[in-house]
Amino acid sequence: MTLPTLRLLSITALLGFLIPVTAQEAAPAPAAPGATAAVPQKTADEMLAFIPEEVASIHGKTIVKRMDIVKILKPQLEQFLQNPSPMPLPQEKIEEASYSISKNLVAYEVLLAAAQKDGITPDLAEAKKMLDEQKKQAGDNFEQMLAMQGMTYDELSQRVAGGQAIEKYYKKMQAELSQTQPVSEDAVKKYYDENKQRQFSQPAMFNAAHILIKYSETPSEQEKNSAREKLLGLKKQLAEGADFAALAKEHSDCPSKGQGGSLGDFSEGQMVPEFEQALKTLKAGEISDPVETQFGLHLIKAGEGKAASVQEFAEVQAQISQQLQEQQAGQAFEKHLDALMESAEYKINLPMPKSEATGHEGHNH
Repeated sequence: MTLPTLRLLSITALLGFLIPVTAQEAAPAPAAPGATAAVPQKTADEMLAFIPEEVASIHGKTIVKRMDIVKILKPQLEQFLQNPSPMPLPQEKIEEASYSISKNLVAYEVLLAAAQKDGITPDLAEAKKMLDEQKKQAGDNFEQMLAMQGMTYDELSQRVAGGQAIEKYYKKMQAELSQTQPVSEDAVKKYYDENKQRQFSQPAMFNAAHILIKYSETPSEQEKNSAREKLLGLKKQLAEGADFAALAKEHSDCPSKGQGGSLGDFSEGQMVPEFEQALKTLKAGEISDPVETQFGLHLIKAGEGKAASVQEFAEVQAQISQQLQEQQAGQAFEKHLDALMESAEYKINLPMPKSEATGHEGHNH
């Protein structure tokens, strides 16, 4: 179980259930003329009728009851059904959500028990302090969130306190793993070599300003010559000390004239080839002769570019090492949780989604 998953458990121990998105994904195509009328939408209670009184158990002891799931899903379903024309919501999606929530609640209890066994106890005062800060920032939205999750402030405080204990347990295991199974320098170097160009390099950057004289759709030679003479005249003024930005604002047909013709920084391939080829021949501060592109005729002033660069291994070694260590710890914790769940002999009395059933053949979960 990765840290992001743990943070999910830390706040509500729930799996997000985005009804509008689910419904849109499942929305059928419009019915053909003369087709049978759609089946009336079920109520929230009817949708949740399949949930038994005792939903999940650990070592035969019930730890998730029907009401634990209903109070989470019912407010969201009711809000969804208030839409003037709610889209059909497949029962299968509701069953998947119910199973996922149940399994998260089981994992929460299993991890909390493991944390407490390791000497880490929930700190209710710490949890309430965090929630009070969130409540202050969220305002009325906080109460709405509680209502949507079917939880009271005290219930959420208990849940968050347990989640924080689980996160401390995870971090303790992560620190121990870093000591006993540190990521080797060879592994770090291998990662660097395989990802150097993608993650640790910066392409060459150009910087330029320009003055553009646009052509008409079908420019004549006379029009092209007139534009060229105009730009050559402007270049002469620049050689005599005129300000490029001022001339761009007055004469350029490009929206960049508002910024004195500045195009800012850009990487290779962002400008048309003729423009870039001309720019590459210039040193910073130099001005080109008129350059023709599909947009018209340009006078280009080169800015200070930046050469392509690659961060040296020594610069990013610590960063990569930490990243790989966290990945390793996350994978180890996933295996640890799997073992804890297996030893807990948990049982969920709900239809198992197809995604869960894969690889669980023979398990009575």
